[in-house]
Amino acid sequence: MNVKARILFVSVIGTILVSCILYGCFFIFSGNEGEEITKPPNTTITKYKGIWLPSLREVNISLRDIDSLKLDGVNIVAISVKICLEGDSIMECESEKQIRNAINEFHKNGIRVFLIINPAHPDFGINPFSSEASGKPLLDKITSIVLKWANISEMYGIEIFCPANEPQLLSYQKEKDVSDWAQELLPKLREIYHGKIGFRVQNMAEGFAVYNLTGYDYVVFGGLTCTKDIEENPGWVENIIKRAVNRLKEVYPGQKYIFFDCGAFTGPDYYWWEPIAPANMAHTMPDLPRDFFTVSNQSQAEFYDMFFNITWDETEGYFIPVYKGWEYRGKPAEKVIREWFNK
Repeated sequence: MNVKARILFVSVIGTILVSCILYGCFFIFSGNEGEEITKPPNTTITKYKGIWLPSLREVNISLRDIDSLKLDGVNIVAISVKICLEGDSIMECESEKQIRNAINEFHKNGIRVFLIINPAHPDFGINPFSSEASGKPLLDKITSIVLKWANISEMYGIEIFCPANEPQLLSYQKEKDVSDWAQELLPKLREIYHGKIGFRVQNMAEGFAVYNLTGYDYVVFGGLTCTKDIEENPGWVENIIKRAVNRLKEVYPGQKYIFFDCGAFTGPDYYWWEPIAPANMAHTMPDLPRDFFTVSNQSQAEFYDMFFNITWDETEGYFIPVYKGWEYRGKPAEKVIREWFNK
């Protein structure tokens, strides 16, 4: 390389480095069989301000409206890898290629990704409130696909990886089985994935499970849902949030928390399986009014403002649900979320 070529080369590299420092940048690598891999943006996140995308439907909607997400202050999205039980095998039930492409697109647009393996849907193939949710045997069965996606997460520079959404649905009345699996799995994950690792804990009517999550970076806590009481008795909803936060700190002291899939359901559209939709409440929660969890658009906004006020200093971040019936875009809640997420 002659002197002029060397000077030009150094100049180009210097320009690229300065641009990365000033504006952030992403890098494209070649993965298996020539696939394109876009690394995450070179930005610092002090609080996760995210949305939860449980299926490719929500992923694709968000990709088409990515500029609005950025205006809302969203800096990360949680993408689901939906898995299904097929005979004795566990496999993805949505396109792996589309998930990988979506990760690239979010990274190209300056948004990081939380990846979560998701058996918590009706198509998984078991009755989660029966012996079919066998605990350790079933959890062990999903381990290979968890490790596969942990490896993919390492390749793509995923910000946070979570091995199972709502693991209690795979382990009916066997809390210890989930703890044992979590601890057996963690060193295997650390060998192949070097990002942050979270573990899901779900809030339910009877409280939430106490797992051994020693060594995990985040307790990913979900299931806090607004009720119609917010309209006439907001203090009751406020106390529910405060009690959940206090209990979380009591059960998992000294750990870091992320609030995941906590929100307010407005309907009227919903997935057929939505347990809190009025049409399903007679079966799922027959002792409660059919509209107990269905609130107005204004009440949804009031819930998020209340929720953020109580929890903002207690958490590393949020992943707001945006699937059918839970969307905030184009509603009063968007203004609230935008104000908080752009802090």
